[in-house]
Amino acid sequence: MKDIRSITCYETDSVKNLKPFAFMNIAQELANRDAVRLGFGYDRLMDLNTIWVLSRMEVRFLRTPVWMETVEIDTWHKGEDGIFSLRDFLIRNENGTEDLVAATSSWLIINLKTRRIQRPQLLFNDTILLEKKERHAIETPCSKIEEPDRELLQVVGQKTVSVSDIDFNGHVNNAKYIEWAMDYLEPTLVTSRQVEGFRINFNNEAHLADHIDMMAARTGPLTCYVEGINEGKSIFRAEISFKP
Repeated sequence: MKDIRSITCYETDSVKNLKPFAFMNIAQELANRDAVRLGFGYDRLMDLNTIWVLSRMEVRFLRTPVWMETVEIDTWHKGEDGIFSLRDFLIRNENGTEDLVAATSSWLIINLKTRRIQRPQLLFNDTILLEKKERHAIETPCSKIEEPDRELLQVVGQKTVSVSDIDFNGHVNNAKYIEWAMDYLEPTLVTSRQVEGFRINFNNEAHLADHIDMMAARTGPLTCYVEGINEGKSIFRAEISFKP
């Protein structure tokens, strides 16, 4: 599914570049629309007492879109990888001659009552499987992010989940985690350099009023690790890299 739109002012940072948080919002909305088209959107899952949950995502900013730039956004279903359903995203310039942002995502189907993972075959019939695309924005699915050396990790703050963080599934929306991660990095790094890419793993749900301990580490000259922990459980892990 493709969409053509302009980058809005509220989707950009202080130097008018598309924010990682904004990309996550754009991606989840287009993914929902395409899932509805294919017959496994929100309403269909609710009929089965299930929901989609984003588990992992990798995003690469090849050339960051800027405020007022018109872009073409594409997403497509790539089938299954074990318990994961795979979906890629690609943002290109208006005439389709330049790739700007490439991303791959891994999704889980969760039972609303038991919170257990359901197999994708619950939804995917032969017709839907014929729709899956063989092309890739990023060929390899996002991998599990390993914790760095504990000696590198520092407590950089605590985030209390507020009303604005919660979506209609009753937990923190996936886009909020990358926003939190960026907010808890060194401001001079974030404001002086463009994001080159990030990987993020969503490990457990967070809910209203939860207190999330934010841990961070500089794992390379231009690479940072951020993790949110609630009562000893990892809520998310993110690895963010910046352009030289």
